[in-house]
Amino acid sequence: MMNLRTPRAAIMLVFAGFGAAVGCWAGAIPQVIAAAGIGSFELGIGFTLNSLAGVSAMALGGMIGRRLSNRRVMLGVLPLLALNLILLLVATSFWLFFASLIAFGAVLGFLDMAMNAEASAIEHDLRRPIFTTFHGSVSIAIALFAIVSSFLSAMAGTIATSLLGVAVLGLAWLMVYQSVPARAVTAGRAGGLSHLPSKLPLVIIGLAVGLSIAAETSTLFWSAKLLNDQAPELAAIAGLGAAFYGTCNAIIRFRGDRLRARYGEVPLMLASLALAAAGFAVLGLSLSFAVNVVAFAGVGFGLAILCPCLFNMAASQVLANRSAGLSFAALIAGPPRILAPWIFGWVATSQSTSFAFGLCAVLMAVAFALIVSLPGVSHRTSAGTAH
Repeated sequence: MMNLRTPRAAIMLVFAGFGAAVGCWAGAIPQVIAAAGIGSFELGIGFTLNSLAGVSAMALGGMIGRRLSNRRVMLGVLPLLALNLILLLVATSFWLFFASLIAFGAVLGFLDMAMNAEASAIEHDLRRPIFTTFHGSVSIAIALFAIVSSFLSAMAGTIATSLLGVAVLGLAWLMVYQSVPARAVTAGRAGGLSHLPSKLPLVIIGLAVGLSIAAETSTLFWSAKLLNDQAPELAAIAGLGAAFYGTCNAIIRFRGDRLRARYGEVPLMLASLALAAAGFAVLGLSLSFAVNVVAFAGVGFGLAILCPCLFNMAASQVLANRSAGLSFAALIAGPPRILAPWIFGWVATSQSTSFAFGLCAVLMAVAFALIVSLPGVSHRTSAGTAH
């Protein structure tokens, strides 16, 4: 049983807070865009700017990691995320919506970098696979808060939804303050990438991360829209897509560390990409609300361990400053992450949301090829060898 006053427990709750914020937003999207007068094309632009802000924030992570500990970054960012969540969910004007959505991406990017760097360091300290379990807490939080958000936002308004997320973020801040130590900061060249023999593995990892996150964000942010379009009378449960996605994500992630130890990260990622591609193909072809909810579950199973494994591999390339490895991978991941929401919104407007989801299967095929081409891929057989 996990000690609740340990760094591991604190970071687990930070991941849950991250998921709570995303879930609250994902489930409330139909209500928020209706209140702000936002259409599909504008929503796609908003998601693109949101991704650009997130990528920019994560790209700064390496420099921040040379000056501030992960603890200090999290203590500064968590209150900002709570405030940002409230502003985003109560936005009733075009400009407040876009400003809040862009800021939301940036704040999540800073938190994403710090919490993943700290999680990788904790796994290294414990010398056993625990990394995907952290991401499991994100998934279960997304699942819970997405469905609660879609119901509560429709019945009581989005302000009530935002306060739920704020409560989790506040508790996470308190846990970090009490239980997470400030690790030594490695400044100068020692905390950078100049000593690496080659940056090619990080480039490939970064591209695969970008495609995986593009697919994840498309699923989270457009699932409610797809289901709402197909069955407007079921708007109160349109969050089921994100909820099923998050639940199935969590199921795999909470068992992912055992699977990593037994089968190795790369075989798991390749099998997962095949499953995710199949799920996206169904979403592209089906017009059934029920079938698509199940397809979102399949996508959740498929995408579950991709980002955790890729993040851990990136962080483990630079042990002296894990944020630097994550930061470089995030920078490479930028173009697919930034372009995907705009392309998705354009395709959803010119064709259909279903068709746009079908195209995500192509992203999964490209990610599959990238991981197969990763140098030294056959040697990365378990979480333990990544350290």
